[in-house]
Amino acid sequence: MSEGEGKQQDEQHDQHVLTVEGQAPEEKDSCGPILGCLLTFFSVFFIVITFPFSIWFCIKMVQEYQRAVIFRLGRLKRGGAVGPGLFLIIPCIDNVQVVDLRTVSFDVPPQEILTKDSVTVAVDAVV
Repeated sequence: MSEGEGKQQDEQHDQHVLTVEGQAPEEKDSCGPILGCLLTFFSVFFIVITFPFSIWFCIKMVQEYQRAVIFRLGRLKRGGAVGPGLFLIIPCIDNVQVVDLRTVSFDVPPQEILTKDSVTVAVDAVV
């Protein structure tokens, strides 16, 4: 195989490899952005009409050891995770997933094992 053919195969291979950091590839829908904007508009309009009651469903709070990831119409909302504190959501459009940032430890019960030289050793751990 000549050097030119090897480079051509590498270029073809590189075209098929997609490297995207932090974002999913955008899909082109004919009615996606328009329909999303329309649904968002009607939801905000409904919130404004029913303001005193709907505000209780629009305000969310996360603690200082938590972050909230907001999905609008199933896609990650711009800006990434929010929190700690108060933030607003659109109830029918947004889904909120709360992520706990605290370190979780598990206690492994003590176990006795037998080594190669037939010595019994008790082992316990915290993971």
